[in-house]
Amino acid sequence: MKKFQPIFLENLEISIPGFSIRRFAHHRHSERSDQIEQHEHRHSQFLLYLRGKGVQTLKNETLSVIRGSFLYFPSRTVHGFVKSMSTSPLSLVIDFKENGKRMSKARFKNLNPTNLSEIENSLHRLIRSADLQKTGSPKTAAEILAVFSLLHQCLGDKESTDPNIHPVTCKVRRLLADLPKIVSSPRKVADLMGEDLSSLNRKIRNESGLNLGTLLDDKRLEIAYADLKKENVSISQIAWDCGFQDPNYFARWFRKKVGQTPRQWQAGATTS
Repeated sequence: MKKFQPIFLENLEISIPGFSIRRFAHHRHSERSDQIEQHEHRHSQFLLYLRGKGVQTLKNETLSVIRGSFLYFPSRTVHGFVKSMSTSPLSLVIDFKENGKRMSKARFKNLNPTNLSEIENSLHRLIRSADLQKTGSPKTAAEILAVFSLLHQCLGDKESTDPNIHPVTCKVRRLLADLPKIVSSPRKVADLMGEDLSSLNRKIRNESGLNLGTLLDDKRLEIAYADLKKENVSISQIAWDCGFQDPNYFARWFRKKVGQTPRQWQAGATTS
């Protein structure tokens, strides 16, 4: 998907027990929305930043937002936004009504690369397969619900970055962050930790529901995203930086994770 395709669906009536989705928008901010005064809605809202950065205001609090920043606003939550770079952010906005008990406070978290790539993959699948002119079609509704479900699940997940909750998982993340060059396999991560691969995987799975392969892929995606934003960096070099010897295998791995080829993702990043 070399050219960005926005989605802007309003007046939706997609209802499931507890929720009613009214608006679904995947689009770049307009110049008018690059600075939004504090306001409130009668509905609840999910807001996910996919490109760009800025400052999200929340009553008397300010939050720096970047790619992967995810916010939940209950109805009547006062919030606003100011961008902090020349290009306009790309975001996903879902407006919905909560029927019955709802969370009383706004929430903010940064999604990990795995969850973020799952959501982006769902968005690309929605664009490719759904007839966006027929907002009432079951196929479109199903794709929108898939994205909503992923975000709602992420909202309820415990923070895997808290070392008090997930000490072994965080230790592995710190090791991967400090390595001068990413390793090529989960077994090599276990070797560096001085632990048996099966035993270490079991500890991580019991803590956070993840495994060494997922943590390694998270780091690889982080490196790949950073390299793809640079000019004149070959796919071969990016593959090598991510621990792959075969650029074609890297490209297939990246497409499976993100839903786009490396160059397609790069085209979207450089124009947003």
